[in-house]
Amino acid sequence: MMKYSTISLPKELYDKLQRFIEENPELGYSSVADFCKEAIRLHVEGIKRELREDFLRKLDVPYIFKKIERISTLDAGIYGEAFEKLGDMAFLLSDDLIIKDCNLEFIGKLGYLNKEDVIGKHINEIFEIKEIKDSIRDLETKAIRGDRKKIDVLLSINKLNGGYVGIAKDITIRKYVEEKERKMRKLYERLINEFWDTLIVVQDGKIRFVNKEITKGGYEGREVIGKDFIEFVDERDRERMKEAYQKMIEGKLETKPRVYRIICKDGSSKEVEIVSRKIEFDGRPAVLATLKFLE
Repeated sequence: MMKYSTISLPKELYDKLQRFIEENPELGYSSVADFCKEAIRLHVEGIKRELREDFLRKLDVPYIFKKIERISTLDAGIYGEAFEKLGDMAFLLSDDLIIKDCNLEFIGKLGYLNKEDVIGKHINEIFEIKEIKDSIRDLETKAIRGDRKKIDVLLSINKLNGGYVGIAKDITIRKYVEEKERKMRKLYERLINEFWDTLIVVQDGKIRFVNKEITKGGYEGREVIGKDFIEFVDERDRERMKEAYQKMIEGKLETKPRVYRIICKDGSSKEVEIVSRKIEFDGRPAVLATLKFLE
């Protein structure tokens, strides 16, 4: 409740107010004191209104509305907090693919100082993409940093009411490792192709790799890659070969030479001495077999 100090009024003004109150009972004032309290309240409210208006005139209203729009796009509670704390780069786009907001991870990974350096840019200024329809899922592409250097990212963008939401995962290190592994594998394959014996890698029952010595059976590599290895085993040895392969995958078979009959391209059957061992191929269990044709 507001409290007012006692106010002294000139007798002439007091008498005029008293007559005004008596002549207008519908106003609800019981005394001059009540009338004065109301007048003071209205005056104080007027002062407050003027102060508010003056304060608003001094504010950068467009900037405030921009902030409010960005905050209101996501709930300022748990969703906003999750958005900021995502380990990957997260961002929001308008319908015309302009960046409306992004999290701190986005700023950090792309080398910008603050969000205002990014907000307002078109998505094509940040990511190398041609077009967005309804969504993009796990697209390997490049992100362009503020210093114009590029990093590898895995990009996903989904349509929302009024725009899009996107996530970009930095895969630069992964791509570097993959490229290094590819080069090493190419080197290994070159060395393996110099072996005099035939080498075969079998995974999930399929032939995944052969060296050039596969020609000793009359085949080209492209004729056997991807096929069931058992197709090239003589019917008389198929069950024994299947059992040996399964035990090898399970780590229950001793590595030592065994003789089997295989089918050559010309339909003939030849004996081969096979030494096999369990290996890891592309991150999964497989069997590496060395085949020596017996004359």
